[in-house]
Amino acid sequence: MARTPEIVIVDPDLSVRADLTRMLTAGQFTVVGDSDYGIDAATVAKEHSPDVFLINLEEPVARAFQTIEMLAAAAPQAAIIVYSSQSDAGSVRRAMVAGARDYLVKPLKPEDVARAIYGILEQEERKRLHLVDGADQQVARGTILTIFGAKGGIGKTTIATNLATALVRITNANVVLVDMDTRFGDVAIMMDIAVENSIADIGRRIDELDRESIKDELVRHHSGVAILPAPLHPNEWRDLTPQHIEKIIDLLAQGHDYIIIDTPGTFNEIIATTLELANIIMLVTSMDLASIKDTALALEMLRGANVSEDKVKLTINHSTSANSLREEDVERVLEYPVTWRIPHDYHVVNSNQLGIPIVIAKPYARVSRAITDIVHALSGAPRERKGFLERFLGRTG
Repeated sequence: MARTPEIVIVDPDLSVRADLTRMLTAGQFTVVGDSDYGIDAATVAKEHSPDVFLINLEEPVARAFQTIEMLAAAAPQAAIIVYSSQSDAGSVRRAMVAGARDYLVKPLKPEDVARAIYGILEQEERKRLHLVDGADQQVARGTILTIFGAKGGIGKTTIATNLATALVRITNANVVLVDMDTRFGDVAIMMDIAVENSIADIGRRIDELDRESIKDELVRHHSGVAILPAPLHPNEWRDLTPQHIEKIIDLLAQGHDYIIIDTPGTFNEIIATTLELANIIMLVTSMDLASIKDTALALEMLRGANVSEDKVKLTINHSTSANSLREEDVERVLEYPVTWRIPHDYHVVNSNQLGIPIVIAKPYARVSRAITDIVHALSGAPRERKGFLERFLGRTG
């Protein structure tokens, strides 16, 4: 090639990235960036537009495969080379299906890496000539999940705080929890954090912020969840418009793998914006008749707004055998399938009062296991095999 190939290294291990950078530099390649998995990798791709990605693939492999797929979509002009200690045909095939062009088995040898890079770039040369310079490409964004319900008091905030916490614990992803409850805004209380900058404060300065500087405005919970709290005074919501909300969520989505939005049991223009932007809407209902009636109206509203039913996931909260309604009754009345169900658990009240998400306070409780199941469904993260003690505690928690 006429110029030195530019490389981005994607590996969760900083020391490996440093060693590989030295090896590539010695081989006359230019390493223009490196990153961990997830949204950071896609961001680096957009900033540098490399010729090649070198991506490590090790257990647990779910986030690595998700990153390969994300980069293949975000930077189609770049070739992806996977390096791994796994040499089985299944891993190689999955990597290729996800978007990799070559697969190297560790330990890496400089001559093998160089041969793979130059070989792929020669094959890509003709294809590269057909790409339009400066073509408008969609900015990579994380998954936006809005937790919505047409009635208050059905546990949306409890679900939001625990779902965000479990996503970090299970996937190690970058997760931000946004409190959009315009009536009460209890995320800060349930996560036991102080409110210094609220969403109202950020809205006033939104034109000064970008995807990096907005991270400095968030509260970092000890669990790893970044939090954007609601304002302390409900009248501060008056200063926020749907345009403010759209810009805030867009910037957060550019820097986080998951954006979890908690909403009130009411509907307004701001909440409508969160529903329009969402990739997934978790529509929460409890098993009482009033909640079912309000949920039917919410479904009718979503259908009227042409919201795709694929992204609306009906979720039953506080499900117990003592409920007068059965799950099949709910599905029949609403004419909509139940995707997820979260059982009633007396541990939740104590956990909320202590300001500790129940997935941390009681990881083996029934509600914690239900939240964990949802996280695996959302992220595709592999499930760890349970030992005897965990299975025993799971039955008795």
